[in-house]
Amino acid sequence: MNQDGGAAVRREATDSAAGNLDTPTSDQRALAILRRMIVDGSIVPGEKVTEVGIAALLDMSRTPVRLALKTLEVEGFIRKRDGRGYTVVQIELEDVSKAYEVRGVLEGLAAKLLAHKGLGEDVERKLSRSIATSERIIASDIPYEDRIEAYQKANTLFHETIMHSCGNDYLPFTLAKLESLPMLKIGSVAFNRKNVERELLRLTVGHTQHMIVFDALKSGDGQRAEAMMREHANATLGYAELFAL
Repeated sequence: MNQDGGAAVRREATDSAAGNLDTPTSDQRALAILRRMIVDGSIVPGEKVTEVGIAALLDMSRTPVRLALKTLEVEGFIRKRDGRGYTVVQIELEDVSKAYEVRGVLEGLAAKLLAHKGLGEDVERKLSRSIATSERIIASDIPYEDRIEAYQKANTLFHETIMHSCGNDYLPFTLAKLESLPMLKIGSVAFNRKNVERELLRLTVGHTQHMIVFDALKSGDGQRAEAMMREHANATLGYAELFAL
């Protein structure tokens, strides 16, 4: 990574702190930046990353960087080295695509079961809050990284609420087995900062799909809830290719 690139990342980390709408914490900002840099190839597979090096790169203290690296390890983006530091993992797109197909089935079934079960007040309130937050984020003008990280928190709330409220504990248990692969952790959002307008369009599409799922859940339409949730779960990879055309 060259010095100009490092300076740009430090400015990005500093600028992202200026947002005032659901502003992420330092570790969340570090996580968003590092995840994006791995996905877009700024940090290449096989490269060694350390707590000290990343803290200097992002001009942050080591504590938030340590938390971000731990999360990236759980998400499967990096692997702990025998000595100090981590190694960036080679993302095998075919494996991730197959895992997303399974995730779509699991999340679709969870939505179907929840629609048949019915929404309690607490579940409906959480889903409503997620959708309202997403809508506010999309319409805001806060810095890009803050917007993505805030959207991810709302996205995670939406998906986890459905998964953990569906009445079948084997679904979240099974889904957890997939989370060692990159981008498979429920609610994860990875975007390419090189084309912000295109990626924000994907946010808008995802938000719209959440609204459709929510409507199907409220009306008890299990078939529609399942179909849309399966489509939505597969959108991370499929829509990335579609919008790249």
